[in-house]
Amino acid sequence: MQLTLLGTGCPKVDHKRFGPSNLVNTQKSIILIDCGSGVTQRLEQAKFSSANIDALFLTHLHSDHVIDIYQLIISSWHSYRTKPWLVYGPKGTKKFLRLTMKAWYDERKQRIKYEKRSSIKAFDIKVKEFNNYGKIKIKDLVIEYFEVDHKPVKYAYGFNFYHKNKKLTISGDTKPCDNLMKYAQATDVLLHEVFIEGEMKSITKMRSKQTLHNVKNYHTVSSAVGKIAKISRCKKLILTHFVPTRFNEKKLIDIVKKDFGKNPVIGKDLLKINI
Repeated sequence: MQLTLLGTGCPKVDHKRFGPSNLVNTQKSIILIDCGSGVTQRLEQAKFSSANIDALFLTHLHSDHVIDIYQLIISSWHSYRTKPWLVYGPKGTKKFLRLTMKAWYDERKQRIKYEKRSSIKAFDIKVKEFNNYGKIKIKDLVIEYFEVDHKPVKYAYGFNFYHKNKKLTISGDTKPCDNLMKYAQATDVLLHEVFIEGEMKSITKMRSKQTLHNVKNYHTVSSAVGKIAKISRCKKLILTHFVPTRFNEKKLIDIVKKDFGKNPVIGKDLLKINI
């Protein structure tokens, strides 16, 4: 099983850290998790075709995690995808995708008629919405989904991927969360988001102290993520979804290591991890 970090950024645009997105693959299966800004470009760089993705899993419906979903779909058609898209996501995903496809209906209808490609299966979107907890088998992968705490976002999820006695945990967006630590127990790799304390200043009218407090309050801060990794007994901790995207890497490593006991991996776009 291999994990590829496609985008390790946040809503703030950064050409070095694209929007949140990850890919999990084996020799038989390819699963995409989230589709942040630039996901199709990163897929191409990582040498994966959107035509071959078996399923898309969405952690939650914040814009930075789903903004390029139509780009992904239309790009897959141009990459000769001949099978429907299977999308798993939180409650609201069906409505979100229906309205997204509707917004582009006229443009898509014209393009289909004029370009005369042999298949339009890529525009057949099959959506399955999560319950509170469950397991899904796709080829040789078992994906376990569980709720995390990203309130006021009502529906947010983390995932476990299981393959050949190996386990990968993806936190999604969450504040410190008992449920995550429960399901991440003894995982081989924990991919966890982080809000880096002290790196964002309230320097403009658009970024008040209240702004910083609220953003920080529904993410996991740098002084807590090492503790979470320690309690979870994970073998390797990889950090991603950096808020902000530019920061003192050595300082962050030192802060997390103090609690975790080992150096975390500072995630970067296109980093591949074999599990």
